[in-house]
Amino acid sequence: MPSITETMRSTVPETTGKRDLRADKTSTSAPESQSAEAVPAADAQRDQVELSESVVRAIEDAKFDAAKVEALRLAIMEGNYPLDAKRIAENMLDLERMISS
Repeated sequence: MPSITETMRSTVPETTGKRDLRADKTSTSAPESQSAEAVPAADAQRDQVELSESVVRAIEDAKFDAAKVEALRLAIMEGNYPLDAKRIAENMLDLERMISS
């Protein structure tokens, strides 16, 4: 069973560092009069995301029971998952009251 960290690493590309989102003044970019569509794909830069140490630690510490999730998913798909309609309705009303106030 893969850990949540392994799952995240397999779905989120690994980052190598921070990226300055401000325009790079030394690069050869298209003139401002050209639209974004006119810039060749070769000149496009990839966006990168860097997770803070606390987020990485939280992901690593998170417990994920893939077997339980799969069992719940199957029960829902087969229509065997018990739902309490009254409880769901009460929670929806509570949420609506919270949003309205």
